[in-house]
Amino acid sequence: MIQTIEQGSARRESGHINVRNGLGAKEVSSELVIPAVRGKYYAYSSEFTERRSLYALMSCKANKGRPIEAAGNLGSEVNFLFLFENSKQAKIYPIQTACANGFLSNSVKSELFDESWIAPTKITADNFYDLRSQKDPVRLVDICQASCLEHNKSGIVVKPGTVVAMMTGAGKFGMFLVKKLTPAAIQIDACHILL
Repeated sequence: MIQTIEQGSARRESGHINVRNGLGAKEVSSELVIPAVRGKYYAYSSEFTERRSLYALMSCKANKGRPIEAAGNLGSEVNFLFLFENSKQAKIYPIQTACANGFLSNSVKSELFDESWIAPTKITADNFYDLRSQKDPVRLVDICQASCLEHNKSGIVVKPGTVVAMMTGAGKFGMFLVKKLTPAAIQIDACHILL
């Protein structure tokens, strides 16, 4: 739901929460499962924590970081899992690999999830931001396919400044840049599209 709060008053609408504090609006994403819309390009920032370490490539109105306990309910909408090691690096796994390695609940089966691939890219942070702002799906898909097909590992280590390519069997293509990393959280700037 959208909730706009202005000087103590609240108004409910559909979608997400919009809080006005005099300095501008801050949007808080919904906990609803809001799938990505085919052909729509999404550019966003997101934070993942030890408690909210699932990465779901959904609509920008939906919170991308979800708790591990939600994996079974999210099904094919959840794509990746972050595991935190220290303030210098974390690991990210495709959700099926995370499930097979026992990182999710024993009651969750990997057949629930869409196949996903991740890989480090060979592009710089500046190149990532250029691509993200240009909203060029052809270039995004080309980089994702080239990176993911070249990479044969199931999980990768990420550090601040790492640019990662992602793609799924359902036709989602995206990239993210690790902006900040602590032992319990990671902040990213990202973009994705469902084709």
